[in-house]
Amino acid sequence: MPLTKLPTSVYRAILRREATTTFHNRFVQIFAMIVIGGSIAVGALSGRPSAIPFGLLLLFLYVVPLFGLLIGVSAAHEEHDERAFLWSQPVPRSIYVLGKTATLVGALAVVLLTALVAAAVGGATPGTLALLWGLGVALVLVSVSGGVAIGQYTNGRARGLMMALTLWFGAFALYDALALALSSVEAMQNLPVVWVSLLLLNPVDAVRLTGLFGLENVPFSAPGEAAWMADLLTWLPAWTAVLTVAWTGLLLLLACRHLRRLDL
Repeated sequence: MPLTKLPTSVYRAILRREATTTFHNRFVQIFAMIVIGGSIAVGALSGRPSAIPFGLLLLFLYVVPLFGLLIGVSAAHEEHDERAFLWSQPVPRSIYVLGKTATLVGALAVVLLTALVAAAVGGATPGTLALLWGLGVALVLVSVSGGVAIGQYTNGRARGLMMALTLWFGAFALYDALALALSSVEAMQNLPVVWVSLLLLNPVDAVRLTGLFGLENVPFSAPGEAAWMADLLTWLPAWTAVLTVAWTGLLLLLACRHLRRLDL
């Protein structure tokens, strides 16, 4: 039966079930404590109120992708023992992936919204708060979807968590190191569009650049800078939104496709 033809009671039942498991997920609890505690520390330790949004952006960049992956993996593995019962229900299997992802994203988005209290107290404008929350939610969408996909493709919980850590390290450190190395190659210095494009294909880097340019007019220059640079900065928020939707959709598509092919 197509997802659009399912009765609303099915969606309510799925969301209630996922809300209960999300509330008891240890990684979600730890994430909430770190993000809220970190936001309080940023507000208390920042020398001036204008620095608080930048501190929160760094907090989101470091914490959200890591815990989004770990939370997605752990949530996907929580239902492995219940698959025989869940798959016997007259609903598509993909609804479990979509319901789980939607619930996790909603819960983490609420935590990020709570963390913005420090910036609000510091006098941040509504536009700044909306930008920070939107960028945080973008990281949540991609990382949770990635974690759920990894959880569907791995049999053991430990293996899934190790894969999540490896993916986080690769996307957060190795990928940037590669782009930086390319930018220092003499042949690439006259082709900034190549290594800038590499950065813009990585959701974490796209969010980082959007946050830095959105919070303050940070000057950006590259060897061989062309007129396209100004257009790039203008359309950067829209590109980040499109990139987030594309990565999230692709990861969920892979997770649903794999789940449909599994046997009990």
